[in-house]
Amino acid sequence: MSIVDFEIDEVRKLCENVVPHSKIIACTKDPALLRVDIQSNQYYRQFTVCLRFPSEYPKQSVLIELKSKTLSEKFLQGLTGLCERQVKQEYLGKPHCIKVLQFLQQYVNDNPLCVCFDEIQQLRKDLGEDASTDQLKLKQKSSCVHFTVKGGEYYYRVKAVIPDDYPLHCVDLQQQETNLPAVLLRYLNGQSREIARQCVEPPLRMPKGKTAADFQPAPSLYRTLKFCLEATKGFHLEECPICGKLVLPQTPAELEADDNKDAFVERVYCGHLFHQGCLKLYLSEPPFPKGGKLCPAKSRHLRTDATYYMGGGMQGSKIPTILPDKGGACGIRLAHDRWVVNVKMAESRWAQKQARQRELEEVVDFLK
Repeated sequence: MSIVDFEIDEVRKLCENVVPHSKIIACTKDPALLRVDIQSNQYYRQFTVCLRFPSEYPKQSVLIELKSKTLSEKFLQGLTGLCERQVKQEYLGKPHCIKVLQFLQQYVNDNPLCVCFDEIQQLRKDLGEDASTDQLKLKQKSSCVHFTVKGGEYYYRVKAVIPDDYPLHCVDLQQQETNLPAVLLRYLNGQSREIARQCVEPPLRMPKGKTAADFQPAPSLYRTLKFCLEATKGFHLEECPICGKLVLPQTPAELEADDNKDAFVERVYCGHLFHQGCLKLYLSEPPFPKGGKLCPAKSRHLRTDATYYMGGGMQGSKIPTILPDKGGACGIRLAHDRWVVNVKMAESRWAQKQARQRELEEVVDFLK
C-alpha cells in the first residue's frame, strides 16, 4: 500500500473524530483526493477544504484549495498561503493531511473577525497610509474592533463588537468617546446605530414589487464605521451657513459648553451646523415664509439624515458609494427640537421687537 493510500484510509477513519465539526465529502484513491467540510456552531465561519496529493507526497506539500459561501475569497487565499508555509516549516516528510485540517480549523476558530475581513481591509485603506496604528485595533479573543478617527484636534472612538451570527445580526457599538460637542456625540451614536439596524432589518415600507422575504441582511461594520470616519473628519471643516465662519473652534478646549451662549453649536435636521446666535438671528428676522424657513446653506449636506448611509439590504451586501450632492442651496425646512416656531409666532415676535425699537428711537429723539 502506498503512503497516499495509507493516508487516505487514515483520514477516512480518524478525520471526523480528531477534527471536531468536520464532515468528509469525498475521499478517493483514484484520483487521490480529499474534500472535507469544516463546520462550526457559527454558520458564517464554515468552509470546505480540498486536498490533492502531488507525486512526491509527503516530501512535497499537499495541494490545498479552500472554498466558502460566506468567508471572503481574499481571506481564503491568505489562509491557504499561511497553511502552505506552516506545512513547509513543520510537516514535510511525514503524512500531514490531518495536521492541515486541524490547523485550518483552529485558525478560523481563533480569528472570529475573519467574517468581516474585507470590511476591515477597506477601513484600513480609507484611513490611509499615514494613519497611526492605534486607529484600528483588532481584538480577536473578544471579537471586537476598536476604531478611532481624528478630524483636526477632534476625535471619536468606538468599540464595535461582532456577534457570532454576523452579518445576520448587526455590530454592537459600545464605549463611544469624543471631545466633540455633546450634540455631535449624540448624532454620531444615534445615526451609526440606525445605519447598523437598517442593514439587518427590512424597512417598514418595502419598495414596490418587493416583500420582506426579498430582504437580505447586509454587512454592517464598514457602513457604520465609514459613516463615523467621514462625519468626524468633516466636522472641524464645516462653516456656519449664516456667518461663514468655522462652527467648531480649532482647539476643543475653546468649545462653548453653555447652551445659552451665541457660540454654542447647534445641529439641525438637514445636517448643517450653526452657531446658536446665528441661528436665533436668522429665525427671528423676516421674511417668514409659509411652512417655515429653509436652511440657507449653499448645498445639501452630505450626511442628510434621510438619505445617507442607510442599510441597502434590498440592493445586496455591496458597500455603498455615496456621491456628494452637486445641486444648489440646501432648501430643507429648518427643524430642531429647541427651535420650533410657527410663522404667526415669528411674525408676532418680530413685530414686538420692531415696536420696542421704535419706542427706543422716539425716546432718544426726545432726549436730544
